This record gives sequence, C-alpha cells and structure tokens, in this order.
Amino acid sequence: MNTAIRIVVFFFGLLFVDTSFAQSGLLPWPEVQKKISSHWAEHYPNEKILHIEQKGGVEYTATQKVQEDTSYSDWWGTTWVTTNKEIQGSFARQVALVSVERANKSRARFEVAALYRGVGKSWKFDQITLGPVTELGKPGDPSVPAKADAQRLFKDAWSKTRPDFEVEAVTVLAAPKIGQSGENRWLNYQLAITATGTAKASSKMQGKKYRCTPADYSSVLKWNDGAWVADESPIRDVNEASNCDLAGP
Repeated sequence: MNTAIRIVVFFFGLLFVDTSFAQSGLLPWPEVQKKISSHWAEHYPNEKILHIEQKGGVEYTATQKVQEDTSYSDWWGTTWVTTNKEIQGSFARQVALVSVERANKSRARFEVAALYRGVGKSWKFDQITLGPVTELGKPGDPSVPAKADAQRLFKDAWSKTRPDFEVEAVTVLAAPKIGQSGENRWLNYQLAITATGTAKASSKMQGKKYRCTPADYSSVLKWNDGAWVADESPIRDVNEASNCDLAGP
C-alpha cells in the first residue's frame, strides 16, 4: 500500500507576547519579500509577481490547527482521509498581499503569510503559505469599481426596484468575484443592506429596520456600454423573509 500525506496549516487563538522578545528572530520586511519571491519562483514558475504589499503587523497565536489529508492507494484505487489536529505553542505570522499575472494574462491577488514558530525566547522562520485569492481579471478588462461606487450603484438599484424598503445604507462585505463569458463581464458581490420596511412591505415588516445579506448571485454589476450597472432582476427577486433579519425597532 502506498501512502501520501498533504498538510494544510492555519491559525486561530490569541497569544500575548512578551515585548522583550516579540521581534527577536522575525525577518525584516525586505527579507520576507525575498522569501515570497523565492517561494513563487519555485512553486509557480509560470506566474509573474507584479507587486508584494505588506498587510498589517505581525500576528501572534497560541494554537496552530493542522489539517492533514492522507491518501491510501492499493489495487482498488485511492482513498483520502482528512484528520484535524491542534498544536499548542507559540506561533507568529507576517501577512502580505501578492499580485501576480498568470501565463494566460489573467491576474490575481493572493493573501500570503510568512509563518514562524516560537523557539525559546525567539522566533524561527517556518514556511510560506497561501490564503484567500481575489481574481483581478486580465489587462484591458474594465477596472473593478471603487467600493464607494459599487455601494452607490446597489443602493440606487435597491431604492428603484424594492419599494417595500427604504434603503439607508449598502455595505460591500468582500471583494467581488469576477465573471466573464465571451464579451460579457460581471461582478458578484456579498452585500449587507440596511433598510426599513415601508407601507408596501408585509404588515409584519412595516416600520421595522432590517439587515439583508442576500447571496452574491443576487448582487451583480454588469459591464454595459462602457459602464458598470446593477442587474435589477435578481434584486427584485430577493426573498426578504429568508435574507433579512431584524436590525432594530
């Protein structure tokens, strides 16, 4: 029987670190950039790094959670078994945003972390890991609208298509997902809409404030005639009973 193991590491928890050694052993930012560049050259040689940006300060944790995927292969095929383990100790990470261009000219931004383990009164560099990715499209594609512009477009669309609500605010919760089919381009958003039920709402919702968080397929901007416009149809179809929760009196 052949066995293969793949390990994924991520963090949770909080560690209060003695300031006398909090920075001991941590790499200066230029060295972190070099580590990331080397990691990319080794693992993703067909991708070109466009920009590496530091995100926040060093984060410290007291618990490391390891997800271990193990495969067992025999004459009957391959079976994967996933197990989770928690490791107690001292851990730290420095987070960066890495923008890259792939061989097909598409672009993406990855959240990347330089990970450390606490050893005595110092930190020892462990590895570079990849986290969430945001697709950025291709050169020549229309730019993703600024957050404030997207919020304005959706607020106007909700105010127009949902007379059962008086919209107070629309908040973009995360970077949009980019979609493309042929010449058609669109952006799917995760939104939070704060609104009050009007006289056209159901009797139980009238005069009450709600926070609505519809699925991202209900919050779409389409590229149309050189501008981003909100797709009103899915907004009109949002089910307020299942997508909106009371937010106040």
